Amino acid sequence: MKKLNIIAAFVAILCFGMTKAMAQNTNPAITQFVTQYFPNATVQMVMPDDDDIDVVLNDYTKIEFRLNNEWKKVDCEHSTMFTAVPATLVPEQITAYMAANFPGAVIKKLEKKFRGWEIELNNGLEVKFNNSFNVIDIDD
Repeated sequence: MKKLNIIAAFVAILCFGMTKAMAQNTNPAITQFVTQYFPNATVQMVMPDDDDIDVVLNDYTKIEFRLNNEWKKVDCEHSTMFTAVPATLVPEQITAYMAANFPGAVIKKLEKKFRGWEIELNNGLEVKFNNSFNVIDIDD
């Protein structure tokens, strides 16, 4: 039993060290983005893969970046600090649409796609826009 506890402790320390090392090796562009839009949060984990770079902040905000460091998706659904995607990231056309059609609702997820935008609101609705910011779909 003692051996099992020692092994478990070793694995936990190893995982913590790897996560800390990944956060410290964050690309400067990603660090700047986090500092600018999420000033009270810190990068907890960075997970690059073939298509993008997934970043998790210490408040559970998730941000996806393309390999060129351009942000692709911001997810504040489980954030403990931020109740919504920072307004400065949301295009003016989407902000105007929200004010006219869903006053009081907030954007929990925002994603830039090649053919448009997608948002998820705190009421569970998902709204999709084309590149001209015309609504093309609403899912509940």
